[in-house]
Amino acid sequence: MGYPAAMLLLWTSLAAADDAGTAWLERIDTASNAGADAHIVLDVTVTDRKGVDANRTLEIWQKGKDMRLVRFTEPARLAGVSLLVPDGDTVYVYLPAYERPPKRVVGGQRQDAFMGTDFSIEELSRMEWAPDYDAVVAEAEGDVTRLTLTPKDLKGVDYEVLTMWVDEATNMPTKIEYLADGELARRLTLEDYRTVGPRPLAHTLRVEDLDKGTKTAATIRSAELDTGLEDDRFTLTELTR
Repeated sequence: MGYPAAMLLLWTSLAAADDAGTAWLERIDTASNAGADAHIVLDVTVTDRKGVDANRTLEIWQKGKDMRLVRFTEPARLAGVSLLVPDGDTVYVYLPAYERPPKRVVGGQRQDAFMGTDFSIEELSRMEWAPDYDAVVAEAEGDVTRLTLTPKDLKGVDYEVLTMWVDEATNMPTKIEYLADGELARRLTLEDYRTVGPRPLAHTLRVEDLDKGTKTAATIRSAELDTGLEDDRFTLTELTR
């Protein structure tokens, strides 16, 4: 990446020593995974650097903190393109048009944008922060706490530092900024939180890729929690049907 190793080691050691930061990540993980399962439909608009919009629909199923399926349902040319997390760690991508088995996503591939959106594979497959990031409390700003996050494993990482703003009332992020080589590279904004069952859900999400000049906006069309999803939905067999 080209960032100073000594500075990165300093950030990492500070983060690892901050019990308050760790506690915040654990609260975020608990709040964002409340409920036994979830089924969410998102309307997605991708805007290229020329300002041209393209509309898509994403459907997400999740059970616990270990299983997630993300699938395009519209437009027709992308229908069935999916991400599968069957065990909390392994990630597969399935492209039905190529008539090939699902491909496991490894290393830095998780940082890749997912099918022309500004959402990364990592972003769409992530269910918890605490296992993969250390955090320090940088500042409390009224009802919002600002955290500085550093990855525990630097292999395949595009962003060496993340800044996260968390709403103390919901224990949920409202903004995340990603730094690469010390420069702000992308921004995720989460707004319009509403409580669905036991879980606060941001009904509007915006990602800005400041390097590419593109952005992606997503709004929740529908959301259901505790619907009784079966484990079979999160298998490779089900993925390719």
